[in-house]
Amino acid sequence: MIKVVPIAALIAGLLSGCGDRSRDQPAGKRAVRAPTTRQPDHGTPGAPLRPGDAAWPGFGRDAAHSGAAAVSGPRTARVRWRRRLEGPVVPGPVVGRDGLVVAASNGGVLHGIDLRTGADRWRLDAHATYGSDLSTTPLITGDGLILWPGPANALIAVDASGRERWRLQFGGEPRSPALTPDGSLVVGDAAGGLTAFARPSAERAPQRRWHLQLGTTSYSSPAVGSDGTVYTTVDRDLVAVRDGMVRWRTSAGDISETSPAITPAGLIVFSANDDVIRALTPAGRPVWSYAIGALTYSSPAVTRDGLVLFGDHLGRVTTLDGATGKLLAQVHGLARTPTLRSVGVWTQPIVDARHDVYFGTRPGHIYGFSARGRRLLDIDTGATVDSYPALAADGTLLVGSESGELWAIGGRW
Repeated sequence: MIKVVPIAALIAGLLSGCGDRSRDQPAGKRAVRAPTTRQPDHGTPGAPLRPGDAAWPGFGRDAAHSGAAAVSGPRTARVRWRRRLEGPVVPGPVVGRDGLVVAASNGGVLHGIDLRTGADRWRLDAHATYGSDLSTTPLITGDGLILWPGPANALIAVDASGRERWRLQFGGEPRSPALTPDGSLVVGDAAGGLTAFARPSAERAPQRRWHLQLGTTSYSSPAVGSDGTVYTTVDRDLVAVRDGMVRWRTSAGDISETSPAITPAGLIVFSANDDVIRALTPAGRPVWSYAIGALTYSSPAVTRDGLVLFGDHLGRVTTLDGATGKLLAQVHGLARTPTLRSVGVWTQPIVDARHDVYFGTRPGHIYGFSARGRRLLDIDTGATVDSYPALAADGTLLVGSESGELWAIGGRW
């Protein structure tokens, strides 16, 4: 049984709505409508990518971590293919321009997979295992270079044929990399470091431009604003960095275990283990905060028309008005199952062009909900799903599970 709360109140102008490591969610169904006074525009959720860019090239699709696509995802549980890899598929997949799916397993192998068939085009074995329950994601640059946060605290550059070109070493596990508007590469690491490099290419490892030791522990992949400011969380702080200098930092009530996202209006949204999600201006001034009522390890998604979505340990995905922080709607998946007692939603929820929402859960289910809160799909993978989902250009939903399987759902085929 799944509890569903439709998103209907918000999307009068869109359609009509939108829709911890521990606690049970009671079964059953009920409908709740949360009022709103704000009418978003009719634009598609995801900001357009530049011509030639990959369909889903990195963490959250873009440097702002929007998690929002300009294509429509699946509306049924039809599985296109399943691939078993050599270890848990906790890392998130990405999708290139030519139907190349790039996916890694914690077994330390990076795969270049054909979207149409599910077969390998190539594979690169790093000969070391890595990872835990934190999903990191490769980045495909505009030149087709793949930057893989892989084993041995290394960021590994791989060309389009699957050949390793160079490595960069870090003081802790590298998080998902990002590019700034001028093409610079920024990488955070688990030990609290943030490093910028010159524009990467396949020819040689890029020169380091600056490095900051921002704290001791970071679970965050950096997000990048349109002006080149880099935002990341470290310890309990959200930190803004520009040109190698800390512009400001603000503290939450507990450590943050999520990455920030940047709304189209420029607000920086992040959550922490004090069970609060917050929005701040680019100058660091608080705009709103929302008490979640549960722990969250789910990085927020933001849409082009002003929604903020995130999961929590109760198995909910909540939608807020990005300008005010007002609750708009929630959808619920199973928080636990008899066999998988891990709890809630740890993946970033992602949003398609219809405002359908997709996410995975620790109890092992992959869900899709329509903007009206109707359940579109519920696939029981039989294993925890921590992998951040991605949407291919043909609408195929891609997500991994700890059983070692990569799932391709729906799409045009």
